Amino acid sequence: MALLPDSEINALMRAEHGDPFAVLGPHETSAGLTIRALLPGARSVIAVHARSGDPLAVLARHGDTDLFSG
Repeated sequence: MALLPDSEINALMRAEHGDPFAVLGPHETSAGLTIRALLPGARSVIAVHARSGDPLAVLARHGDTDLFSG
């Protein structure tokens, strides 16, 4: 999974990121397709197919933040 620099994670968590959609959502990375979501209060996150509702991936929490990716 392609990790974000701490500076970007901190900016997201403080709601100070200049372009959050540049890093949130689905993005092609050197590791393949990565999905990132900022979901305050979430305990776990599963990405599902928009049409079928089938689970696609479990997103992992980044440390003690509300940022998940997978």
